Amino acid sequence: MKTTLLAFLFFAFISAKADILVDTEGNPVRNGGSYYILPALWGHGGGVGLAATGNETCPLTVVQTFSELSNGLPTKLSSPYLIAYLTTNLITEFTAAAPPECAARPAKWTIVGGEDETKQVKLVGYQNTLRGSFNIQTYHGLTYKIVFCPTDEDSCSALGISRNNKGDRILVVDNNNPFVVVFHKAASSAA
Repeated sequence: MKTTLLAFLFFAFISAKADILVDTEGNPVRNGGSYYILPALWGHGGGVGLAATGNETCPLTVVQTFSELSNGLPTKLSSPYLIAYLTTNLITEFTAAAPPECAARPAKWTIVGGEDETKQVKLVGYQNTLRGSFNIQTYHGLTYKIVFCPTDEDSCSALGISRNNKGDRILVVDNNNPFVVVFHKAASSAA
């Protein structure tokens, strides 16, 4: 049984090798590792972080920081599958590596919004959370887009950036203008 499982995992790794996610240093993205999620193009803001938007008293909204010099906050990237490295088109959980004290634990990303509302990326704990999963798709070369796949639909939609009236760059579901990203290993991520 153990040999069969190891053979299966080895075969799955080899067959998925071409789709392994790569960080900014050219290394495979580790399952469970902490990474900064940065824009692929310089001059388009900084990394992904958290902010209190709307009526929030706790920073629960996933945003892009304003400054290109800011990496944002580390985010733990993980899959429920027992694999060493993440691949494209695989269910991936995004968890704030250093969430604020006021946030629920684990501080996983989720999509919040009703039918007529903009669907925003927030940390768990909201009533109107949409059921589904995230995954990462290759955009071009070694750049990626993060997509959300609702449970009750056959297609996925990319995450993009939308500015609110205070200028916050909020991650939202926006298939027309995807937020193209790269992953930079955070210092605390295991090598």
